[in-house]
Amino acid sequence: MGPARVLVADDDRFMRALVRQTLTEGGLVVTEAADGRAALEAVRADPPDVLVLDLMMPHLDGFQVLAALEADGLFDALQVIVLTGRASHEVLTRALEAGAADYIAKP
Repeated sequence: MGPARVLVADDDRFMRALVRQTLTEGGLVVTEAADGRAALEAVRADPPDVLVLDLMMPHLDGFQVLAALEADGLFDALQVIVLTGRASHEVLTRALEAGAADYIAKP
């Protein structure tokens, strides 16, 4: 079995680059998506092991992506980690209830 594959979905290019660098230094294989629609299409086409998902993105926000993943039955083989700058208790609880495994607060 090869290294874990991670899809990083965030509309902020700097944040994607930062997460990519950190994860690739840890030996993971990283791909990127710049918005929610692209993230959902990438997961449907070739599901990664982990999806690092920003909640606030154009086209589809993170909550819409989570709902679509649930509807498609894609959570069985996919771990989702929410990446957000809006780390309120309400937002994080909503994300976890929608299927996210964990969250990371943006700096």
